[in-house]
Amino acid sequence: MKIKSPTNKFRHDRRMRSSDDEEEKAADPPSAAVAAGVAGPPAASAEAHVHFAGRMPAGSTLPVCVSKDGPRHVVDKDCQRKDVLSIGLACSECFSGQRLAKLLQPGFEYEQKVMMDLLAGKPAAPLSIHTSGGVPAALSDFLAALEPHLPWKDANSLDWCASLQLEGASAVWAGIDMLLQLQMLRGQTRRKMVAVGARSYHGPPSTSFGASTPLFPKQSQAVYPVPATGEPFDERDLLARFDAFLDRHGEDVGVLLIEPQWGSSQVGLPWPASLARSYVRKAKERGILVLADEIMCGLGRHGRGTLFLSEAWELDPDAVTFGKAVGGGVYPLSGAVIKTGGTALGSRGRTVMQSHTFSGSSVRALMAGVEVLNTLPLYFDSIKKCGDEMKVIFRHLEKVSRGLIHSQGQGLMWGALVSREGFHRDESARARTVSVLRKNMELAGVVPYWVPAGGFMVSPVIDIDVGTLYDAAERMERALLATAEEVKWVQPTSPSVDVEVRVTLRLDNEFCLSEVNKQCRSRLHFARTCTSCDLFVRPALRKRFSSGLLELEPFAQFIDS
Repeated sequence: MKIKSPTNKFRHDRRMRSSDDEEEKAADPPSAAVAAGVAGPPAASAEAHVHFAGRMPAGSTLPVCVSKDGPRHVVDKDCQRKDVLSIGLACSECFSGQRLAKLLQPGFEYEQKVMMDLLAGKPAAPLSIHTSGGVPAALSDFLAALEPHLPWKDANSLDWCASLQLEGASAVWAGIDMLLQLQMLRGQTRRKMVAVGARSYHGPPSTSFGASTPLFPKQSQAVYPVPATGEPFDERDLLARFDAFLDRHGEDVGVLLIEPQWGSSQVGLPWPASLARSYVRKAKERGILVLADEIMCGLGRHGRGTLFLSEAWELDPDAVTFGKAVGGGVYPLSGAVIKTGGTALGSRGRTVMQSHTFSGSSVRALMAGVEVLNTLPLYFDSIKKCGDEMKVIFRHLEKVSRGLIHSQGQGLMWGALVSREGFHRDESARARTVSVLRKNMELAGVVPYWVPAGGFMVSPVIDIDVGTLYDAAERMERALLATAEEVKWVQPTSPSVDVEVRVTLRLDNEFCLSEVNKQCRSRLHFARTCTSCDLFVRPALRKRFSSGLLELEPFAQFIDS
């Protein structure tokens, strides 16, 4: 089966957008943007990025993003302008279009006033201030907006303390920094090691804590056993091995890092919640402080109705990180918050050592952060709804690809791992399939987030409409079918699919395949994720993806019992 590049025709017409006043002036479809020649840089030549070292091999010619309308991007690549659905982006963005504009408006007006004063030769309010010279007034507003979302009961009565950073890796470093200092202040001077999960990733592996050690050994970390994506596991065995780890390293470890839902290193795999709680409890019983890294899965993306997954799962960590999209996906901003110990640090003249010029200094980032934190709860129901639809989509993709991928995830953070079964037990054959799938995804005009484990993640903007979600699903379906045919994939006769993955694909009780003409839920309608009407997604398309899914329910109920 050959796959064609998508045409520039917008798949969903304007009637599939909300009729709310805020949405009446919908942005032109990318195809129109292409046809009109959207302003932007000229198409990249082969030599355009020869001196740049970034995510791709140094000197690669990279696609240039010309315009964005939610996940619908227009890019210049190989001297051609084309539409793509960018549904990966590693959880780095949350809002788009008019919703993003509304979040950025207060900061935009602030900067306009600053510019007017500067141009008039008057003293102007700061856009940024070096940390040695003070802080901007917006810092207090940001901390006040953050406090109600902290993952601990009665957070306003706790002695919490936050450090603000620019990206995920430095936020994790700041959290470790503060917790290790607390261990020292409490007389635990021996506890200088950091425990990291096997296959974990907490930032660039050359300098950050995590299982990978590409440049030199990391003498200050110890690796503990965890569930592995795509492999069966026994919780009792894992807990026994974790106990053995604690017996061996427990007196030396000061901080344990845990991602409640893994990002790229484990292709979006969520921990079993009860197992995560057991790990956290056992670590704390040994005097180890626990840092929950929620750089990717936090900010409500997990779909559990809270900002932090730690709160929804009652993990009660000693610290938590946040980042990626808190600056609206426009301004770099991240942070780490410790549950208690702020006074102890201050009274002993201590502060976070992971500090630098731009730690909490950007006014625009802080103002955007306030708006993001205040707006996110309005979308919690929508994220949960999208998570239900993603269960439908990925179960269908598993089925039509004959087990070429195994999927896992929740909310708006999902991963698909290319199967290791059949002839994919030969890693070179599996690597070829991943390469072919990547080519076919590009031809289909869909850009997920490709990860080293051999698969991809889907983590789009959280205000994605349900119609666009299914548009991306159709494109992924075409790419998977083309790949299965090209590599001559044969489904193994006895696939060893992890039972836990199947259980995560169970539909919530309120899910219904025949919702059309039911009363619309206003919040979902506002977020364009309502399926009780046909304004946002074609009922026939949704039903086609749902075909056969309910066969899973009796099995899932049996497992739960």
